Amino acid sequence: MQIALVTPYYKEDLAEIRQGHESVLAQDMPCRHIIVADGFAKPEIDAWDCEHIVLPNAHEDKGDFARGMGALHAVHAGAEFVAFLDADNWVEPNHMSSLICTALKNGTAITTCRRALRRLDGSMLDPLDNESDGLRFADTGTILFHKSVIDIIALWAMMPRNVGTIGDQIVWAAVQARGYPISHTSLPTLNYRTKFRSHYIARREIPPAGTTDIAHVESGAQAWNALNEHQRRCMLIGYGRGVAA
Repeated sequence: MQIALVTPYYKEDLAEIRQGHESVLAQDMPCRHIIVADGFAKPEIDAWDCEHIVLPNAHEDKGDFARGMGALHAVHAGAEFVAFLDADNWVEPNHMSSLICTALKNGTAITTCRRALRRLDGSMLDPLDNESDGLRFADTGTILFHKSVIDIIALWAMMPRNVGTIGDQIVWAAVQARGYPISHTSLPTLNYRTKFRSHYIARREIPPAGTTDIAHVESGAQAWNALNEHQRRCMLIGYGRGVAA
């Protein structure tokens, strides 16, 4: 059984990308790491134990197209399961094995874990974030996809650029709308380095320098609402169902 973990990157710090890559190499079961440069390739990555795919131009969509292309490459090359890891995050050694075992035990095409929130310096902010619970919402990095849900996997590469900041919400809504079976490990095996001020404020901490508000997320939501009903329907339940409006 072949499994792959896909990391898109743009201009993130090389040290953070390396931390994520090393966490993939440290997995307690074999896992291919596919790293996709979204227009700003770092030549150092060519020497790493990974598959380094370089896209010629940045797509300005928060890595969605790069994420989708990396995942489609993984499936085409034989991966049965695909997961994702943002360039500034990292995973625990049992991340993939716990997801795979849960998926196989329950026969699910979609399997989720939980995430721990990390401060920008990597220290622990919250060991079990309640926002990404695998029910109301699942962060991209917490989801394992079986190749049978290729329609969901491909959605990353098919969304309009201006909704990129809410791509994870659109994908999760599509998972729910299409009724795929879901199971959960309940383990916080994703370490999510949060830049959102709201995460710090909610935990009674002063947000550090480098954090941001949710204006870009709100912009993506506005772009989503500006789409017509057919466009939204295509992304949620699938393309090719009716004539475009």
